[in-house]
Amino acid sequence: MRKASKHSRGWAQQPPLRRIHQAGVALIFALLALVALTFGAVALIRAVDTNVLALGNLAFKQSGLTAGGRAAEQALTWLAANINNGTLDNDSPANGYYASSMNTLDIAARSADSANVQALVDWDDNGCRVNGRDVGEPTCVQAGPIIQVGEERVRYVITRMCNAAGPIVMDDGSCARPPIPDLISGSDRGGGGDSYGQQLSSDQAPAPFFRVITRSLGAKGTVTFTETMVHF
Repeated sequence: MRKASKHSRGWAQQPPLRRIHQAGVALIFALLALVALTFGAVALIRAVDTNVLALGNLAFKQSGLTAGGRAAEQALTWLAANINNGTLDNDSPANGYYASSMNTLDIAARSADSANVQALVDWDDNGCRVNGRDVGEPTCVQAGPIIQVGEERVRYVITRMCNAAGPIVMDDGSCARPPIPDLISGSDRGGGGDSYGQQLSSDQAPAPFFRVITRSLGAKGTVTFTETMVHF
């Protein structure tokens, strides 16, 4: 019986395995890719957060504007109800109404940190204190009653665009009025009384402008101001 030769195919010697020395280049590229992906994820999160904040601020602004419009409508309803009875010739602080233009009125209290504090509005019933501190002796104007519109707390101030309170003299130029065209002569201006011109003729002027200022305070502390000019 023949013995298998050590040189036969089954016993052929295999070449020795060569050890491959890795220099770590692949690991470096993997770490760089991981860092790049991390920075990209952080940038994406920041972008999403910024967009969410912007959309939230826009929603708060729209809510405040809507609530201010509702309050302005109630203020105009009060004006229309008192257009004929002489109430509008004098101040009515309980209703947030003032018969003069109050040109120095600082509705947002921006002058509180200056040496010349202007007239402020007591929006929060705290004596016109700003950030919890007394700002001196400014004229503190009372606002109208609180109107709740959803989560918004709204108050308003109405000023008649005249130099001073009192009955209106049509031709003395003391009140700001809209221009009156020739075609309006003798027309009905909504049933106003003698002070505001029930029937206008060529030597009469329409009712003065009224300014309605509203401030809406939202649930998140957002504050929105609106201003409406109207005449009857």
